[in-house]
Amino acid sequence: MSDTPKPAAPPASVLVIDDNMDTADSLARFLRVAVGHEVRVAYDGASGMRMVTERAPEVVVCDIAMPKLSGLRVADALAQLHPKPLLIAVTAFAGEFPEAKAREAGFDFYLAKPADPFVIETLIRDRVLRTNGH
Repeated sequence: MSDTPKPAAPPASVLVIDDNMDTADSLARFLRVAVGHEVRVAYDGASGMRMVTERAPEVVVCDIAMPKLSGLRVADALAQLHPKPLLIAVTAFAGEFPEAKAREAGFDFYLAKPADPFVIETLIRDRVLRTNGH
């Protein structure tokens, strides 16, 4: 058994899209302050898509049930990007939006709210390390 610490990942560009402002802001704060990622926040899917066209992030953490543009539609559009960002779905409506539907839309991971920010950080770190050849 090795006690070797996991390698630190370089900071990632992350976009958090969630219409619940408190949820979006607290996750963004954790990822920015505690971990060091560059984080932007959008409070609806349409705003999130505009932010992506301005500068594509490496990671998108996106609520599914949102006004204006659902997270499923956001993921469907983002899944077409090259390179495709890591897409993490978060939802309070797991019964209404099953994981299979989220994955079909293009999400890589599916988390029920309240999503553990440490789990989200692990997913981001693992992706960044893989992308950077660690």
